[in-house]
Amino acid sequence: MSRSNMKRGHLFRKATVHPCGGQDVIQEGSVYIEGKEIRWLGRDHEWDPSAVSAGVHLTKYNCQGEHLCPGFIDAHVHLGLYPEGFIGEPKDLNELTQPITPQLRAIDGIWPGDIAFKKAREGGVTTVCVLPGSANVIGGAGVVLKTQGIDVEEMALRDPACLKIAFGYNVKHNHGQKGRAPLTRMMLTDMLRRSFEEALSYEEQRLIDPEKTKLDRSKEILISAMRREIPVRAHASRSDDILTATRLAREFGFKLIIEHGYEAIYVIDQLKRVGASVVYGPAFRTCGHSEDLNFDFAHAETLIKAGIQVAQMTDHPIVPVQYLSLQAGLCVRAGLNESDALHLITSSPADLLGVGDQVGSLRSGFDADLLRLSGPPLEVKTRVIETWINGEPVIKEQAHPALS
Repeated sequence: MSRSNMKRGHLFRKATVHPCGGQDVIQEGSVYIEGKEIRWLGRDHEWDPSAVSAGVHLTKYNCQGEHLCPGFIDAHVHLGLYPEGFIGEPKDLNELTQPITPQLRAIDGIWPGDIAFKKAREGGVTTVCVLPGSANVIGGAGVVLKTQGIDVEEMALRDPACLKIAFGYNVKHNHGQKGRAPLTRMMLTDMLRRSFEEALSYEEQRLIDPEKTKLDRSKEILISAMRREIPVRAHASRSDDILTATRLAREFGFKLIIEHGYEAIYVIDQLKRVGASVVYGPAFRTCGHSEDLNFDFAHAETLIKAGIQVAQMTDHPIVPVQYLSLQAGLCVRAGLNESDALHLITSSPADLLGVGDQVGSLRSGFDADLLRLSGPPLEVKTRVIETWINGEPVIKEQAHPALS
């Protein structure tokens, strides 16, 4: 067998390893990947060469002074739906011709050639959840995918991953102020209720007489949400919108994830009552309207201490995706411990997105998505030396000599 066709193994030695997912940091640690999987990790002096399969060509890397951690995960972006550049060209983020579009799928509009995918890899972001925008009452289904590839189906880890709904300013601005419903929060919520009620009637009719019930994809995805097969991701920043989302979650039984959640700390009891999670952010911007007024990096710690699952987002292109780790670092500056802050962009979003058994932690059997870093993961001066996805280096700062 030629070396080019030989299965390859890579051993990263003597680094500070941040496994995440509830595992302790390993000083003088090593990680071994083979093919597309992590096969071993532990203290360097405990390395067991028997972990290497027969016939595998092994390369060793001296990572002394470096840090290793899982690839970062951004739980809410619009990569490929809102490509950078192309000023004046219509984007694929929001279908503004109608306010209720549950049948739409983000995967059908994503262009992997968007330069933002490369910027994500350069910033250590290896997995993202791409969502439709928040201009519609119901925007459609999101998808979880890796940031390397040309075919979105091959990049996808979970599709459909969620159903996107939205409250507040964005919907009213894009529809109500243009002469079509909804103009008010009352009508917006009524449209959501009617959509879920019509889906329930559709499901009842299909059970009674399946042969005469025509397939309706817009209602099928709503039924899937009410069966809790996928979560509902609700764009809701203000406390009143968050409470409306929790009210609908109680009425229709869906699993709720609050997007943005700038005032989530004011309604913690109500969030806990329905078991809701929060994807918090983005930051690095001034307040555009009333929904943005109460953002604070310290809120992440408050929510976590209250027992609410929290992940970070950049909402790219609102904040460039490559700055995800900087946002987590600013949570540290606001009082959150570094371990919990790192979980905001690794294991926590992985679990929230339903892919926590595959990515988000360095564990045997998980995807070989990892970062070689020049320093601690959340320090502003830390550089990404290498980004690995599925066992292959996709970003390389510079060549490093291999150990013999």
